[in-house]
Amino acid sequence: MDIRRKRFIAAFINGIIIAMIFFLRYSGIATFKIGEAVPILLLPVMLSISIFFSENAALLAGLFCGMLMDSAAADTSCFNTIFFVLSATLCSVLANRFFNRNLKSAVCLSALLSLAYFFFKYLILFVPAGITVGYNYFATYLIPSAVYTAVWIIPFYFLQKKLRTET
Repeated sequence: MDIRRKRFIAAFINGIIIAMIFFLRYSGIATFKIGEAVPILLLPVMLSISIFFSENAALLAGLFCGMLMDSAAADTSCFNTIFFVLSATLCSVLANRFFNRNLKSAVCLSALLSLAYFFFKYLILFVPAGITVGYNYFATYLIPSAVYTAVWIIPFYFLQKKLRTET
């Protein structure tokens, strides 16, 4: 099997995974909610693609994931698209040039990226709107959701590693 066909198969499988996760999450069939913590599963999928594939593939995965999330968002900002594109590209550069592609690096990147996503979402969407939140928001939603999202890198890491070794 030539390399172009293997790359196409990997891209097709990743597109199907992203679409399935999006439809499961936003149709209400499977929210994967534990208590108040709700993971953003497209974040670890995008990160795992960024770790194992090129910067261009990461950018496209970030664009696809961000546009899907913005299409289901209640507000009209392009926060998700911008955040996903920038973080996918940055994580791909970090993974390809500075970090090893091992599970420990993936978990660290996932934890940082998840915390950054929820923190910037709070700063950009809540603070300018004047929405005040208390300690409970951070203790029961933001931090548990970030940790729960970061843990999901583990299955997606091994899936992308398998796809990468076949390409």
